[in-house]
Amino acid sequence: MSFKYAARKVGDHHWVLPKTANMRVDAHAYLSDALYAATDEALWSQIANGASYPGVIGAYLMPDTHVGYGVPVGSVIVTEDVIIQAGSGYDISCGVLYVRVPGLTAGRVKGKYERGQWIREVEKRVATGVGSSRPKLARRFDHQKARDILRWGAKAIGVSASKCERQYIPVPEDLEVDAIERAWTKVVPQMGSVGGGNHFIEMQVDRDDGSVWVMVHCGSRGYGWQVANHFFYEGAHLRGLGLNRREDSWLRVDEPLGKLYWGFHNAAANFAVANRHVIVDGIQEALRTVFQCEGEVYYEISHNLVQEETLVLPDGTHQRGFVHRKGATRAFPAEHPDLRGSGWESTGHPCLIPGSMYDGAAILFPMEGAHRTACSVNHGSGRVLGRGEAKRRLEHKQDEIDTEMRTVKRSFAGVEIEGIVGNTRKTPLDECGHVYKDLDEVLAVLEHENIAKVAHRLYPVANMKGTD
Repeated sequence: MSFKYAARKVGDHHWVLPKTANMRVDAHAYLSDALYAATDEALWSQIANGASYPGVIGAYLMPDTHVGYGVPVGSVIVTEDVIIQAGSGYDISCGVLYVRVPGLTAGRVKGKYERGQWIREVEKRVATGVGSSRPKLARRFDHQKARDILRWGAKAIGVSASKCERQYIPVPEDLEVDAIERAWTKVVPQMGSVGGGNHFIEMQVDRDDGSVWVMVHCGSRGYGWQVANHFFYEGAHLRGLGLNRREDSWLRVDEPLGKLYWGFHNAAANFAVANRHVIVDGIQEALRTVFQCEGEVYYEISHNLVQEETLVLPDGTHQRGFVHRKGATRAFPAEHPDLRGSGWESTGHPCLIPGSMYDGAAILFPMEGAHRTACSVNHGSGRVLGRGEAKRRLEHKQDEIDTEMRTVKRSFAGVEIEGIVGNTRKTPLDECGHVYKDLDEVLAVLEHENIAKVAHRLYPVANMKGTD
């Protein structure tokens, strides 16, 4: 049978795949007609599989969704007492941090030379790529500090809870956070680094007021990858799955392996949160050196994470559940019970959404309709081409894409800025704007469904990619 064509349109941008085969719940998808048409059967098969795990009580697709590993990227799976490891994937707590730079406006970053100089100053302080080398000017950490970070996240480096989705996630006191050696050896050398793939540091300008922001996008680096890989194999063994199906494994929260995974998953998340804030050190020093100003952290949030949260049900009652956001962003609206006592209680917290290195990003605020998606929104614009496919299909357009990046002109509060300055000689084809969906089309679905509203629309003027 076709899962895609079994889905029924029940609203302007709301589709429902009814419970069928082994599915335990209906799957809800939030897509425009064009976004739905562009989906393929493999995506719908994956969300049907995601809705079939033991303990599942909710399944959702965000408008940026595409095929992933185990479950779709851009999906949300809610369970009562089970952790689905694919719900965090290999880059546990990959996420975004925004730095706002008061006093720095479009006019001061107009020059390409100054933007290039800023990138060079950041590179002196923040490592990029898949390795473990650290710039000489980077902050140094010892092993005791590393253990503190794995337990206490951003709290271990003095970051206020108001600046984070979660300052830290609790880790059992008796958990030996250094027990997985391949993971532990990555912590000290990779703290404060961006990594490769789609991770980046980017200077952006607000379309409407010309204010300057810096976005950091990275995750838990080698520690998180090694933790995930270790437990995919252990979980497959426990569940009797072949190793080629290890990404389908799942764990009960009350069984020994489930408890162990949950502890290490949270330690990896704590690393990721702290890592993003440590990177801010290098950004600040570069801002001071080039522009004689300093930024302030606005907010930090994850989009590859399992979190235990309060669900607000249609009748107004509450239920606790494990919310798996694989390529999706938490979106608690105003008065959500888990925001009580925080600085965001009356407004909802910000949702930080990267798009592409050409089409920019956005900051959203959740609306009441977010309760229909387990309080979740997209994590970006969503890929339309895989990495290998992008390199093959776009190779003949390399010069055209490079020219596009150098010559694009945009106006910010009356100031025209030309070009997006980068740290690579050629634009990475697997990360250029052509491999992503239209961010504004994705965001329009959320606004139409009253899930979230766009507060800031930002465009890149300088981009520092982590090369592979």
